[in-house]
This record gives sequence, structure tokens and C-alpha cells, in this order.
Amino acid sequence: MHDNGTSSGPPGGRTSSGWVDFWNRPNAIYANQRNLEAHFACLQNDLDAHLPEGGTVLDFGCGDALAAEAMAKRCRNVWLYDAAPAVRQRLRERLSGHPGIRVLDDDDLTTLPVGSVDLVLAVSVLQYIPREELEGVLHRWRHLIGARGRILIADVVEPDTPMLRDIASQLSMARRHGFLMAALMGLGRMALSDYRRIRREAGFSTYTPAELQTRLSAAGLRGDRLAKNIGPTPHRHSFVAHPLQAAGDPALKVQ
Repeated sequence: MHDNGTSSGPPGGRTSSGWVDFWNRPNAIYANQRNLEAHFACLQNDLDAHLPEGGTVLDFGCGDALAAEAMAKRCRNVWLYDAAPAVRQRLRERLSGHPGIRVLDDDDLTTLPVGSVDLVLAVSVLQYIPREELEGVLHRWRHLIGARGRILIADVVEPDTPMLRDIASQLSMARRHGFLMAALMGLGRMALSDYRRIRREAGFSTYTPAELQTRLSAAGLRGDRLAKNIGPTPHRHSFVAHPLQAAGDPALKVQ
């Protein structure tokens, strides 16, 4: 679960290598450790009501996953996937001894069986998946949740959203949690980094709520928009998607 960052999808739906490279090296997305902790504390609080008691969660594009251990107290299995090898290595170093948490690589992800996941979490993910690849990703998630699972898609960015709105949300959170100066300095570092170039060259996918619901329907899913976005960016959108067809229907075929 990244704020402004994510992972690739499974085969048939991959983020651009530019974004994977960006997340595979040190960057200035988080101003400091306090920013990272406050972000994941907000996510943990917002996600709690959606977690399946005793079930299996796949956190797709998980980033540093600081909420994973809290999630594992409620869920039987927490599976973490991120496309960036450096992120996966950090996760394994930190969480390898936890019996309920498993860090997946690309091969692990492709071998997960139909219906093995109760909830797919995709927080701040869609903007980094090329629009032409989204269909394949949604079909793969539909395959993983079978007939009874759900997909929680959060932090969906609407077209023409000015970057200043994201900056305002970040500074508002920084004021509340006591890292405003660090946040201002972090914005300066971001301005000098290659983030804007990568965003321009690798792409940044945006969707209106109506378009995303249409895309979900085409993948055999009903997307219900939540009243409040998951996480600290209130102007973005979140959806819970439920299967429309039973497991084994043609809609489950991986694209």
C-alpha cells in the first residue's frame, strides 16, 4: 500500500519499468519516518472494517506494508506483493519470522489458485498500471477472489486532478502529525528528483468513477464506490468490487 506508489500487476498487466525502477531505489515520496508511520496508521484505521476475519488478504502493490502485522492479527494469511525487488527484500528482512505473513514474488503471484484470496487490496495502485493493461489486471484479481471474495481499490485519481491538491493533502496530514517542516523539505527534494519526468514518460492513469465502474463490470465485477477514500487523500476515490459471475465462468479467464 503505497502513497503515490505501487507495484506492477501480474503477467498480462505490468506497470511500466520506469515506475518499478523508481520504487526500487531511494526516493523522497515520504518526508521522513514519521510521515511513513502516519500514512500507514491512517490506512490501518480505514481498512480495519474491510478485513476478512480469519481470511486471506493479498496486498497488491504493498510498499513497506507497515500495517501488515496489525492486519495479520485479524486475518489468517496476509500475502504481500510488490514489483520492486528492493521493497520485497526489505519486507522479507522485517517479516520473515511472522507465521501469518508471506512475501510473494512474480512467480508466486502467478501460481496462486482460483478463489484463494478473500480480499485483494489495491491501494494507490491503478495510477501506475498502464490503462491498456488494466483489463488483464482486473481479470487476474477476479480469478483470485473466486465467487465470494472482494477487491478493495483505493486512491483512484480522477482525470485533470491538479498536483496541488495532492500537495495540499500531504501538508494537511503533516500539520496534524507534526512533520510539516520535513514535508516542506520533502516537497523540495521531490521537485529536484526525476519523479515528474517518470510520471510524464511512464504515464499516470486516471479514471472517473463511472469509467472505473464500467471497467470493473467488463471484468465480471460490480464496483460500489465508498463514501470516503481509504487513506489520507480525501479527494481521491475508493471502490469495493464484488463478483458478478460464479467461479469458473468465462469472465474468470486470465487475459
